[in-house]
Amino acid sequence: MGTLEGVSRAENDPRAPFEQLADDLREQIKSGALEPGQKLPSVRQLTEQSGFVSATVQKSLGLLRNEGWIFTTGRGSFVRDADSPRGPVAPPVTEAEFAELKAQLSELAKRVQTLEEQQSDRADS
Repeated sequence: MGTLEGVSRAENDPRAPFEQLADDLREQIKSGALEPGQKLPSVRQLTEQSGFVSATVQKSLGLLRNEGWIFTTGRGSFVRDADSPRGPVAPPVTEAEFAELKAQLSELAKRVQTLEEQQSDRADS
């Protein structure tokens, strides 16, 4: 699996900082240094490695996501497989993660129902 090469801030670069980082990461994906399916470092790690602030790193990742170079799940950002006809595939969800998501969804449904009932009560008064 490829490794993340040094990404760094260039003080005299006319491009916006988020474009500099996005271009660096895009080139690493194109060159194969970052391979399809490989997890990218976290925003915090990229911030530390690049010298850019967190918002810049997040904007760079958003740009790469919009362009189809990477995809993001609850587990992080991953290099998209450009040859995949179906696009990116998220890592499988474990049984425990599914149970947690189901419990969270159930809790949210209860909260929405309570809010709807309170709203209805206010409208009736």
